[in-house]
Amino acid sequence: MDIHRATWAAGNYAAVRDLLGRITITTGQDVLDVTTGTGNTALAAAAAGAHVTGLDLTPELFSTARQRAAAAHVDVRWIEGDAEDLPFVNDTFDHVVSVFGVQFAPRHDVTAAELVRVCRPGGDIGVINWSPAGAIGELFKIVGSDLPAPPRSPRRRHCGVAKHT
Repeated sequence: MDIHRATWAAGNYAAVRDLLGRITITTGQDVLDVTTGTGNTALAAAAAGAHVTGLDLTPELFSTARQRAAAAHVDVRWIEGDAEDLPFVNDTFDHVVSVFGVQFAPRHDVTAAELVRVCRPGGDIGVINWSPAGAIGELFKIVGSDLPAPPRSPRRRHCGVAKHT
């Protein structure tokens, strides 16, 4: 339990604000938060006036997300789905974001292609991941030494935004 707590406690969750600070979200835009969890990024985008969809593979987290959205007086559409097979048509969203989530998808190339596919041309794709050289990466090395190899380990710390053209 201590290792699990340390893993999640070491995350730079304030980076959510950093990511959204790099993307100009305006009222009425469409935002997809992939691997939304309990909705940290989705709620912040909704508070900025966007039409937000939060997608996660684990819908059990949506009860907390819904409670948080109600308390914040924002509306978010919560969808169960897989980052490697997004249930949306091409060019649906003005902004596609993921904070500490898509790095755990087994096939990063497939996931990246999906993020690009659902983002409108001229839109933003923003992703935050842990770095293998940082505290989380070191912890994963220690914990992982006794476990089977994961499909892929987090590659880099990234808090950037790419324009989809």
